[in-house]
Amino acid sequence: MTQNYVQFLNVGFGIINNNEPVDEWDKEVAMERALALNNPDSDVKIIGFRFYRMEDNIITSKSGVYYLEGDLFTYPKVDPDVNNFIKSRNAQFEIGQELIKIMDPYVMVYKFNKGDEIVDTGSIVAKMKVRKEMDRMKKLEDEIVSYKSRLVAALKSIEDAVDSNQYNAIVLSEVDGSSVRALDILNDGGDFSKHIEHLRNLRVEIMKIDRFIKETQNGSN
Repeated sequence: MTQNYVQFLNVGFGIINNNEPVDEWDKEVAMERALALNNPDSDVKIIGFRFYRMEDNIITSKSGVYYLEGDLFTYPKVDPDVNNFIKSRNAQFEIGQELIKIMDPYVMVYKFNKGDEIVDTGSIVAKMKVRKEMDRMKKLEDEIVSYKSRLVAALKSIEDAVDSNQYNAIVLSEVDGSSVRALDILNDGGDFSKHIEHLRNLRVEIMKIDRFIKETQNGSN
């Protein structure tokens, strides 16, 4: 039986399932998954990933490493960070060996071998941000619909109370500590403008999200 896998390279101390089965070696899908797995709060730091294929529990082929970020050098022409790393680890490299330096979460230096690649995560990050904001917009739109329904239901209950002469069922609130009493709609303290302001604020936030999504999508095209 043949099965493809993606292996995520986690340099943090957080424990994750580093190997996940995949249908195919799809670099963009794996990139998005790697970025989603990154979680500073649980000390998960993914620096890259690779694919491999297994047949009867034996690895038959594997890809190079796809690094999420890094700077390339050709030994011995390196910068001070790489030089200090080499000295501290007493590492040895052949002249002409390509090296990759990763700065986050700390300085790491690896051989950059044939088949390795530094991927461009910009478009994937933008797509993930857009999806997140679209989810947030949907929640705000649902909140508007729900809030309007509750507001209409509260007004309808007042109408029903008036029609049935059940005036004692109508909740009133004092206005600014005066003797004036006003309808209390959904605990607004007699100030209906609170509902208008709340709905307006939700709509403004939706407009901001919509503008962000359009600008992000235009910028990534």
